[in-house]
Amino acid sequence: MLSLFRRDKKTKGASLHARTASIESLESRTFLSATLQPNLSVLNSAASLSSIEGFTPSQIRKAYGFDKIALPNGAAADGSGQTIAIVDAYNDPNIASDLKVFDQQFGLADPPSFHVVSQTGGTALPRTDSGWAGEISLDVEWAHAMAPAANILLVEAKSDTIDDLMTAVNYARHNTSVSVVSVSWGGSEYFSWGQGESQSQTSYDSYFTTPTGHQGITFVASAGDSGSFSGVQWPASSPNVLSVGGTSLSLQADGTYGSETAWSGTSGGYSKLESEPAWQKSVQTTGKRSSPDVAYDADPNTGYAVYDSIPDQGSSGWSEVAGTSAGAPQWAAIVAIADQGRVISGLTTLDGATQTMSMLYGLYSATSTGTASTYSADFNDVTSGGGGGYHWRFGGSGRSSSPAALGYDTITGLGTPKAAAIVAALVGSAGSAATAGSGDNNSSTSSGAASSATVPQPSLAASPIAVTILSSPVGSVIGGTNGLIKLRLINVSGQAFDGPLQIQIYASSDTTASSDDQLLTTLSLPSLRLRGGASKVITLKFSEASGLSQGAYYFIASASATATNTSASQAPSAVPVVISPPTVDLSVAPGGLSIVPVTPGNNSTVTVTIRNLGNVTASGSLDLSLFWSVSGNLGESFSLLTSIPNVRVRLRAGRTIRLRLHFTVPLAFQPGTDSLSASIQSATSVADTNSSNDTTVFRTTAG
Repeated sequence: MLSLFRRDKKTKGASLHARTASIESLESRTFLSATLQPNLSVLNSAASLSSIEGFTPSQIRKAYGFDKIALPNGAAADGSGQTIAIVDAYNDPNIASDLKVFDQQFGLADPPSFHVVSQTGGTALPRTDSGWAGEISLDVEWAHAMAPAANILLVEAKSDTIDDLMTAVNYARHNTSVSVVSVSWGGSEYFSWGQGESQSQTSYDSYFTTPTGHQGITFVASAGDSGSFSGVQWPASSPNVLSVGGTSLSLQADGTYGSETAWSGTSGGYSKLESEPAWQKSVQTTGKRSSPDVAYDADPNTGYAVYDSIPDQGSSGWSEVAGTSAGAPQWAAIVAIADQGRVISGLTTLDGATQTMSMLYGLYSATSTGTASTYSADFNDVTSGGGGGYHWRFGGSGRSSSPAALGYDTITGLGTPKAAAIVAALVGSAGSAATAGSGDNNSSTSSGAASSATVPQPSLAASPIAVTILSSPVGSVIGGTNGLIKLRLINVSGQAFDGPLQIQIYASSDTTASSDDQLLTTLSLPSLRLRGGASKVITLKFSEASGLSQGAYYFIASASATATNTSASQAPSAVPVVISPPTVDLSVAPGGLSIVPVTPGNNSTVTVTIRNLGNVTASGSLDLSLFWSVSGNLGESFSLLTSIPNVRVRLRAGRTIRLRLHFTVPLAFQPGTDSLSASIQSATSVADTNSSNDTTVFRTTAG
């Protein structure tokens, strides 16, 4: 298969093409490339704050008209109340502190909520990768820059394989607060030369849809940075995703929008696998999905200021970063602001596949080659630049991305946003496209407010694979510990089943699946084979939910045949299990004499016992200190006598350790009156929940 590589750091003016990909022997099955790449390019790092290069948030807000957005009731257009989920691979351990540096530099407030979780929502994060850390910095910092009051949920996949990244997407879309999901990575559909395109991607398209019962979610993806030579990228080519291409942006002297040309690095064209969505019939009639849908500044020579403290190829700190990666989180911010306005107006948040894309394409009119006044009021039509490479296949030629042209094209889509008009249209203001789903070839805008009715969900056929729980944890368990659950998968369709299956385990307060359930684990089976009536038993290992309040929870198993348009099969456990939050409680007590004989000026010793009264292992470090206190009161007059810093501990629940402190008794010490106090300060993986027993007092007597 064709191996994909992430981009190297580039110097200004250097070639922006990725390194030449290698061709390995073809596998027997056709799958999308095993790893997906971030779509970004990084220029030289800045030597100092004064040499920071790239556009600033205020410049982009002014250029694309974010500063002119008006929401109902005069609300600030900042994404308040919405959550943008950003899905990337690997861990950036410095992203929280890097975001603070970025915010302080540009006068931005911290997001109301910023959480980083693993691909299944846990706190055990993957290993660090310096290249992906740069992608994470760009995505988080610039989504926040354009929607500064939106909550940010960063979901970090444990690797850049398609299975792990899509597991992360699946967690993001099931998080109850999420209304927009941004992904800035992908891989070419044309993964092999002369052997056709990958069929695996279509089995994952359903991951980019709003789960039943969830508020509407729009999924936004970067179109790719490999030019048209590599063909369209997936997931940008998924019909359920808003795909963002790239431009080169120039500003006028006063900082307002100047002009744009298409960036030749943008991947684009026509999919060989994905069918043409109904909402694209106003722009093309090939029968295949074209990409991108919209565009945004992406040229590395007109890039963005990004702060990333993780060294990558010898550089860290401020850099000028771009690529179609930059457009996805910023278009996600536009949608979040529109969702904010819709909620204020009593409407639902936008569902991407049935509302967002239909409404955006509804602003385009095929009359006069897409130059109707409504279209030009909503988009900057990019009409020059682009073109370039061509994807050749043995036995025939593929379609290439055309240069930018008047109206819609396959390098900048509909164009770049005039944010105020786009948000007004998506909120449902007068003169904007108000309803979703128009598939007419000559679609036009309609006036009036958007309907507040919930998007109808089609009635789905029953799943061909049923699931039952054979055994699950019983009694009482502790959050964060490992558990096992045994399932039986049954083919109830009467016909042979051969296809992908996704299995998820939830913790639920009742026996019915709902949006507030906690996802525990996901298993994706790329190919399950079962004849009609046959069954298969599997055992899953998972981590008990650590973020739940103490209580009784049922386990719910859900099995989805991801390649079929059917409902999920769900089954609850027979009895609930009590899940207790993980706790660490380190207590300090005398380990020997509680009344210590002392002689001023002489050496002495005290022994302390440290016990873990919590229910999980205390793993980390602690500092143990001994104080001399007058009248036994640390709050009045005390002096440090000695300490043992950074004691490494791994103390199981209920276990104890003993430590000895040697000290010299001060000459002014008054035995029988003054006291000794031993105190600890700890830093453990689960924080100490009770500080009241972190100090113990030794009485003294004359030695």
